Amino acid sequence: MRFQELREYYEAEDDKINTIKIDDTRRAKITLKHLNKLRKKRELEKLENQERLNNLGAIYGKSAE
Repeated sequence: MRFQELREYYEAEDDKINTIKIDDTRRAKITLKHLNKLRKKRELEKLENQERLNNLGAIYGKSAE
């Protein structure tokens, strides 16, 4: 998937599966919708990390002298 496709379908505000209140006694149900969001989040983080590594090479790489 391309970066733009991942960005438009992933909403960080919708990540409420990990928020636990003190009075919660049951574990939240993980649905296919949640699993799909987690997959998209993981792919987005992987893509951002790859872009960051590419930028580090441009910043700290050898100069073309």
